[in-house]
Amino acid sequence: MPILRSFWRYIVHYFPNVGLRHLHTTLAGLIILQILNSNLVHMTHAGAVEAGMSNTIFLWLHIILGSLTIIATIGMIIFMLTKQSFRQFFPYLFGDNAVLKDDIKQIMKGKLPEPREKGLGNIIQGLGIGALILIETAALVWLVLWLSHSPYANDVREIHKSLTGLIEAYLIGHGGMALLHFFVERKRFN
Repeated sequence: MPILRSFWRYIVHYFPNVGLRHLHTTLAGLIILQILNSNLVHMTHAGAVEAGMSNTIFLWLHIILGSLTIIATIGMIIFMLTKQSFRQFFPYLFGDNAVLKDDIKQIMKGKLPEPREKGLGNIIQGLGIGALILIETAALVWLVLWLSHSPYANDVREIHKSLTGLIEAYLIGHGGMALLHFFVERKRFN
């Protein structure tokens, strides 16, 4: 299909590093699988797995996929911080807003800004990794509490579920912007 070939050329253009391309794709795929799988995990209000073999299977699949997601997230963080700096993803914490302001001006003029250091794309990537760290930390705390039969396990599971909304919003926003970029620039990649 011509559109898929164009999309692949677009991905290769923006992810020329093969390792990063595979890591990004793997992380996105794991997150999507986790979101889909979480809808198949059924637990009681007390935090016990509801009766049925499928509930147990989907719960353990969620835990295994979650563990792989944590490994991929750590890989992404290592890659980000060895190739770039913390400041490039969170420049506003250092009062360095010039590139962000320029990107916002471009958007206000109806143009999509190119990904660049300290730009909107990097900032959004930093926020996505921050959301993953929060979600994965809550998941690990829940798992430890659940395995130790703590009465607080279900409370932490609810926090984990609530935080998942952050990555769902990020996935929609980040993926949507990537698709918008692709369709605006598609002629370049035909």
